[in-house]
Amino acid sequence: MRPLNNGTAYPNAKKVSGFRVTEKEYSAGVTLSRHCHDSALLIYGLDGAYTETYAAGRSAVCEPGVLRFLPRGLGHSNVFENGARCLVIEIENDTLERVTRHTKMLDRPSPIRSVASTWLLQRLYTEFSKDDPLSLISLEGLLLEILADGARHSDASGRAAVPRWLRMAHDYVEANFLRNVSLAEIARVAGVHRVHLAREFRRYFSTTVGELLRRRRVEHACRLVSTTQDSLADVAIACGFSDQSHFCATFRHQVGLTPGRFREMVQSQ
Repeated sequence: MRPLNNGTAYPNAKKVSGFRVTEKEYSAGVTLSRHCHDSALLIYGLDGAYTETYAAGRSAVCEPGVLRFLPRGLGHSNVFENGARCLVIEIENDTLERVTRHTKMLDRPSPIRSVASTWLLQRLYTEFSKDDPLSLISLEGLLLEILADGARHSDASGRAAVPRWLRMAHDYVEANFLRNVSLAEIARVAGVHRVHLAREFRRYFSTTVGELLRRRRVEHACRLVSTTQDSLADVAIACGFSDQSHFCATFRHQVGLTPGRFREMVQSQ
């Protein structure tokens, strides 16, 4: 299987120590047949969504605002039904090996989700868009932080050790985190008792259902606060919080900043 490099590369592709960063746009209707890459990739969705399919029919929808890891040499295909724009980060093998000596988290395709990575990626794209020598230094530091954070937080829900019913429960939470879903509702979807669900969810994912819901809502709020001018009250409602006060308290607890201060810092970059 030969490596494939399709898509329109923007002229401001940048090479920094250990990484190469390129902005690519794929037209609506483009299909990339099964291929692989010589380097591991981090792919950050900027606009549009696409479907990535691996062996045995496994697939994932890659959406804007989500960072995905793709291992080196993994065969996959892509369908860009409505087109997409992505920031593609090639990771040199020596750089990746420095991280994987200490963890096996980055051993399969997976989304990387954390509040830290959401913030770091916003800063990364800002620095990538600048045209000055200092931006390369900043890019290198941000990329190393993102890679380390990814090793800590890459989604383990696809691992074979996780029971199928628990993967179903995890996927249901991911798909419905903006709704006020209950533990009983998730347990019904998975076909287990809610007590068993709560215990096994924490055991396999090192977090509770409630903690995961709150984390996903704050990650979504980070994107809205940094990319829109929506009022904080509107962001709170859009992210499933009961009111602005509750939203601000939860946001500050997880991010370490108020939503207003977070917006100021992002927009001042």
